[in-house]
Amino acid sequence: MRKDFFFTCLLFLAATFSSFAQNDSECEQTLTYAQDEFNLGHFYGLPSILKDCLSKFSTEQSIRAYLLLAQSYLLIDDPIAAEDSYMKLLRADPEYVADVSKDAIDIFYLSKKFKTTPIFTPHLRVGGNTSLYRLIYEVNTFSEPVNTQHSLKLGFQFGGGIDWNINENLSLCSELTYSRKSFKINYSGSFKQDNLSVLEKQNWFDIPLYVKYADAEGKIRPFGYAGYSLNLLLAPTAQLIYTNNFNLASEGQVPTTGSDVNLGYKRRVFNRSLVVGGGLRYKIGKDFIFADVRYMAGHTNLTKSETNFYESTKLEDYENEMVETATKYSFVGDYFRLDNVSFSIGFVKPIYHPSRLKNMRTSKTMRTIKKEKKSDDK
Repeated sequence: MRKDFFFTCLLFLAATFSSFAQNDSECEQTLTYAQDEFNLGHFYGLPSILKDCLSKFSTEQSIRAYLLLAQSYLLIDDPIAAEDSYMKLLRADPEYVADVSKDAIDIFYLSKKFKTTPIFTPHLRVGGNTSLYRLIYEVNTFSEPVNTQHSLKLGFQFGGGIDWNINENLSLCSELTYSRKSFKINYSGSFKQDNLSVLEKQNWFDIPLYVKYADAEGKIRPFGYAGYSLNLLLAPTAQLIYTNNFNLASEGQVPTTGSDVNLGYKRRVFNRSLVVGGGLRYKIGKDFIFADVRYMAGHTNLTKSETNFYESTKLEDYENEMVETATKYSFVGDYFRLDNVSFSIGFVKPIYHPSRLKNMRTSKTMRTIKKEKKSDDK
């Protein structure tokens, strides 16, 4: 029973493949016949010759067929049908670009009546980052100067965005990205011998808006961009470790630590930053993968001065003790900005919607034709 079922499946697959191959062969013969008729000047009969195969053609065959139809309609002075055929060509292959060196002049001229650049291009990204601490003004509870060291820590980000393509090179872009960022500060010499370690961990939603310029040709396409970003800081916490070395010889180090403390009361939620970056796109079919390096320069002081020592701005609350970070760990926190450097990889999916242009730039088209002719003459 199993052998009969398996044999039946093989026969069905073989018959199906044979049918597809036969249809493809017949349509290729039809296309060849139509090309021969075109070469003989028999333009009026081409639509009826190709009619039955237009829905069966492969993408490559569809391009050849609709090019043939468009040129035939132009030769018999039917511009509306020619435009309709070229639109169908673009629907079969939105990335088709007419070229003077391989297409007839009238087809190249016709192609300039259409916009093929994708209007919107969504993308997804994921990668890693590190944050750079930029001091504005030092604020602490230390009675004497201390040595301060800042350490880079790795974070990550993921998100997506969309490009609104003004033309084939210039785009206006926006994104929404979640970023996990952190930095570490080590203070040594507090009370002459004590040490304090602060590892701050932050959750960010970055919403950049930027202008991008990208190469529109080739397998590998470089791009660069610049703009501004709104950055939302949520639920920042810190791991604090205070090491008392007063009786180091007799008792050893005495570290004071605990669970991560909430720093949301002293950090601004809404922040801003300058965005610059660039990278490379690699074309795969009609889509792209990309690698991107970005620098975000913070413009906002992240520390709220009114709640840096106290969790409330109400005067009656000032009668209470300062926050635990100050009394237990001798930590208040500087006024500072935070920069970020990130590396991402991602996927780009252009959304094509070919359309007719209301106004055609004939002068630019004629310059291109003349330039190609001069190149051919040489």
